[in-house]
Amino acid sequence: MSLSQGLSTLMLHADEAAGPDVAVPLHVSTTYRYDKGYNDRVAVARGWLKPEEAANPDDTTPHIYSRDTTEVRSRLETVLGKLESAHAVTYSSGLSAAYAVFLHFQPKRIYMSYEGYHGVHGVLDLYSRGRNVTVIYREKDTDGSGLQSLEAGDLIWLESPQNPRGEVADLAHYISKRAKGVIIGVDSTFAPPPIQNLLTHGADVVMHSSTKFLGGHSDLLGGVVMTRDLAVHEALSKDRMYTGAVMGNMEAWLLLRSMRTFKVRVMQQSETATKLAKWLNSRIAGESDEEALAIVERVWHASLPDNPGHEAAKRQGAGFSGVLSIDFVSHHHARLVCSNLKYFINATSLGGCESLIEWRAVSDSKISPKLCRVSVGLEEFEDLQADMRQAFAKVAKQVAELHKA
Repeated sequence: MSLSQGLSTLMLHADEAAGPDVAVPLHVSTTYRYDKGYNDRVAVARGWLKPEEAANPDDTTPHIYSRDTTEVRSRLETVLGKLESAHAVTYSSGLSAAYAVFLHFQPKRIYMSYEGYHGVHGVLDLYSRGRNVTVIYREKDTDGSGLQSLEAGDLIWLESPQNPRGEVADLAHYISKRAKGVIIGVDSTFAPPPIQNLLTHGADVVMHSSTKFLGGHSDLLGGVVMTRDLAVHEALSKDRMYTGAVMGNMEAWLLLRSMRTFKVRVMQQSETATKLAKWLNSRIAGESDEEALAIVERVWHASLPDNPGHEAAKRQGAGFSGVLSIDFVSHHHARLVCSNLKYFINATSLGGCESLIEWRAVSDSKISPKLCRVSVGLEEFEDLQADMRQAFAKVAKQVAELHKA
């Protein structure tokens, strides 16, 4: 009798066949003992020994050296693959995962947003060094001619939701417009499954910075590339062997631990972020006259009907990101809010179980200085709401005093 398996069940049991342990032990070895027949099998493969002369031909050595595979990392990749019903390759960081995609496909033209995560633009600069690469920015492609100019082997690179305002890309639009052989890669860090399932909707590869929602505890650095194409998976794994951008044993162990609670975390963060976005937007929508909300100019979250990609987000998944952004009425308000909150920690990054807020201009000079990015954690909605309410009221008074001086 076969049992259907939901996402939480898969995150807990997908790797059970690999060992008897309930909590996976941390393996720190960088090298592994060859089995008794390993040398003979190598000799047979190279024609130095006849097959019938080989000893212990049925022995296997699952792991040899940690730059290739390790016990924990292999188990982790089994679990991560189930997240997207695909094959997973892990990396030492989200940026090394993005670079692996560029390096594997080697596109001559890349279609992407001028905005989005500045780190990926740095990766693109590195990839373009010594290559003749044309970058077509979506914002400048007003008539769609840039998208139509792409040819087989070129890459459409999407962030969905896009950092920091959370615009959701309509994947169906890009699939309908691309020429045959054009690859679509998506950075889905802000909204992993089940929030959105982009391989299911036609993306060729999906990348996550596992530092964020997958890790969920602000204690590990990592990245992962997902693909349903076994040949691409094998090529990425081989490339990683030689670039050396492997996830360490400790990080793999921490990430595997985190995946056990992944769904309950990410769905709770999505629910709370959606509630906060609705409340923050209530005065703008004419549904509230809270004085504290007077310093809020705009709320960015795909759950709001007037936000870019709202309808696409509803089609492509089962919720909305745990990240939202707020435009305040001035850069003074945005700057001061971050230091007047109790439960929102003033720090960069996102996806952890604790709520974070960042005046985004400190990390990315292209972003409006009126914007703060908020990563919603696992605190109670009412506590986060009350914290924002008191901080906004306090900052409104501080800025008023500043203008008097």
